[in-house]
Order: sequence, then C-alpha cells, then structure tokens
Amino acid sequence: MGNVHGFSRDQISFQLLCLDEMIDKENPVRAIDAFVESLCLVDMGIKEYKKHNPGQQPYERKDLLKLFIYGYFNKIRSSRSLEIECKRNIELMWLVNGIRPDHGTISLFLKENRKGFKKVMRTFTYLLKGWGLIDGKLIAIDGTKIRAQNSKKNCITSNGLTKKMNYIDEKIEHYLQQLEQIAQENELTEENVSSIESKIDKYQKKKEYLTEIKKKMNEEEKNQLTTTDPESRAMKNNGKIDVAYNMQSSVDNKHKLIVTLDVVNDVNDQSQLSSMVSKTNEILSKNTDRVIVADTGYYNAKEIKDCLDDGNTLYLKPQKKKSMSGDPTYSKDNFQYQKETDSYRCPQGQELPYKENTSKNGLKYKRYIGGDVCLSCPVYSLCTKAKRGRNIQRWEHEELIEKLKEDTEANNEIYKKRSQIVEHPFGTIKRSFGYTFFLGKGLDSVNAEAALIGVAYNFKRLTKIKKVSEIVELLVA
Repeated sequence: MGNVHGFSRDQISFQLLCLDEMIDKENPVRAIDAFVESLCLVDMGIKEYKKHNPGQQPYERKDLLKLFIYGYFNKIRSSRSLEIECKRNIELMWLVNGIRPDHGTISLFLKENRKGFKKVMRTFTYLLKGWGLIDGKLIAIDGTKIRAQNSKKNCITSNGLTKKMNYIDEKIEHYLQQLEQIAQENELTEENVSSIESKIDKYQKKKEYLTEIKKKMNEEEKNQLTTTDPESRAMKNNGKIDVAYNMQSSVDNKHKLIVTLDVVNDVNDQSQLSSMVSKTNEILSKNTDRVIVADTGYYNAKEIKDCLDDGNTLYLKPQKKKSMSGDPTYSKDNFQYQKETDSYRCPQGQELPYKENTSKNGLKYKRYIGGDVCLSCPVYSLCTKAKRGRNIQRWEHEELIEKLKEDTEANNEIYKKRSQIVEHPFGTIKRSFGYTFFLGKGLDSVNAEAALIGVAYNFKRLTKIKKVSEIVELLVA
C-alpha cells in the first residue's frame, strides 16, 4: 500500500481562496477580533495617533491590540516572536489584516499603553458579568509568585551584604599578613609585592562599592536591593527564594473566571486582603450576599476589620498559634475568654485576669497575666517560660476575629472550595501557558503583562463555555 503524497510545490493551482475562507467559523481568533472591534480605544486609554501627520503612517491601534491578545492567548509573548508570527501565521494574518510591524513597534505599543491594558481587562470582565458568566456570589482571593527579570546574584540583602563585607575584610587581612610574612622571610620582590597589592586593591574597591550600596539601603530604609529590576523583591516561592513579584487574583466560582489581577512587590499576602476585596466590589458592584474566601496567608487583624466594617461576608481561617513552650495543648486557641469577668480561663481551669494595656504595630491590646497562679501550676513549664506566668494579649476588636473564626468553621464546606476556585487559573497560567516569569521590569510593566495574561486566560475559559460563533454574535449585537 502506497504512502499518502502531497501536491507538488511547483504545481500551479487555479483554486483561489481568500484568508477568511481559511479561518474556521469556530476559530478563537474570530472572538478576539470581535472583542477588540467592540472597544473604544480612547476610552481604554490606548494612545491614538493623528493619521494626517507627515512621516510614516502609524499602524491601526486595534490591530496591535489584537496582536498582543492573540500572542498571550497562544503562549507567544516577546515582540520578536510576534514579529515572526505576523509573517508566517495565517490566523494572525487574518486577525491583523496582514500587517507586519517590527519588534520595535510592537514593544513600543506595550510601553505606551501599560495602563490601557488594565482597562481592557476590566472591560472584558464587565462583558462576562453582563453575559451572566460571572455572578459574584462566591469569590476566592489568593496570590502567586511570578519570577522577575532579576537574577538572585543581582539581589543584595542586608544579611548577604554583611557576609560579603566580612569575607572581603578577611581576604584583605589575609593578603596583608602574606605581605608581612614575605617581608620577614626577606623574599620581597617587585613581582610578589605587585601581585599581592593588586589583589588587595581589587578587594578594597569591592568593599567601597558594597559600602555605597549599604549606605543607599540605609537611606532608603530597605533591607534588600535588586539591581536589574529595582522594584522586584526576593521572596519565598514554592519552598525556595526567588526574585519575583506577587500576583494577586480575585476569581469567581461560577466558571473560574478572573475578576481582577494586581501585581505587588510585597513578599507576602498579609496586607493585600482589603485592597483586593475593594477592587472586586468596585468591578462587580457591592453585594451583601457575596461571600469572599481567602487562605491563612491573608490573616491580618487590621485588614480583616477593614473588610468586615465595609459590610463584606468573609471566611478566613486563622493561623495556628504556638505555645511558648511548643506544646500545642497550651496555645492561645485553647484559652477561653470570659466576657463577664474580662479574663481568660486556661486549659487547667485557672483564671488569667486583666493586668494592663499595651500596643503593637499601631494596634491596641489588653494583656492578661497568670502571675502566682501560673507559678504554682504543675504544668507551668509546659505552658510558658515567662517569670510572671502565662501572658495573653487580646486585641481591642478581638470579638470580630472570634466571630470570623466561628463563621468560617460553620461554613467549612464553602471555605474548602477556595483552592478549587483560585488554583484553577494559576494552574492554567503557569502550567498550560507557561507564564512563570515576567518579561518586563517595574510594577507598571508587569501589571500590563498581568492584564494581558488575565484577558488571555478568560478568553481561553470563555471558548470552553461558549462556541466562538455565539461569542461573536453577542459581541456584534
């Protein structure tokens, strides 16, 4: 049985096809095209050029926006790769009407319209909400680390700086001793002295450079300095330290669609809760029936109070508190507050009375101390090491935290959905798209990239929920 052969490259064909006939009616590029055509770029903040100015005429801004959305949708991000695709990709030729911008033009479009991409994503979210694909009843908030364009070698921490300077001091001292030893042994030669002095000079210059960096860090009150991308930070990422950014997301439960994304350089999530809740409510409009879930990384008393005071329903599990002795039996969670006597009852049944007021990080607390009762307790060493006995601090709004804990435990089945909701987009973005690092530098650039990633992800989900022809019909209606 013979093999299947294609047609000859030299064969002349009389069959003529236009580009539109080569693009299937259910091809996602048709949805991207319809979406961008429905936008008013001026409202999006996309920079437009006057078409009657002298000189080279600009490309249509909508074509360049389509190019970026298509690229991120298909795992093509760099301007040089997009330039190549414009010359060989039939889908892209159809989408951008055959234009062939160079990589400089493509990257400049991104640079000039960073804030515009965030508005494009927000507009897309409004569309999804209007079509009933985002209902806003259950929202999960979480963050993930995305690597920055800054190597670990170009990240200097205060501790690392001290170690480097100590090492340099040791090397300088070593070479000075070597010079002294050579002098004592009468082996001084111009070659020996010149070699050692050049090494000492090299280390002294390094020390001067590091001293300047240390001075700069002290002046700016920073405990780390990233030299390639100054706005990135060293942070924990899957059990290791990476120079990265923290991408925050708000995800709707109904179809796992992203409501909003925000990139920050905070090394953890503790100060991001109220900000993300506020941005979510701004886009979806406030709803008293909305439930917001977040993991223990967001557990911050002040942030929680701000969210609850704003009328939000929040489920969030507290971080496990440890006993000073390490025995979990005597953690603060096992001490019961008694409102009528304003005291705490310990696991042994003894009372810790209120003693004094205190404050920490701008928050006011009451302090409860066991005193002599603790010192005579048979399990004193298992509970605490404090000389005044067990010490419990209670925040002035602790009842809000206690109510939150009760509500979260009572609605544990809802809370357990958190990981199913929010890990879906993170898995797709990092594993399917492969977007584990940013290409740009600085918060403005990476936020623009995050917006394009969000649009690409939501388009990918949308094409799984509805047919492309249905999407196009909704957009052109």
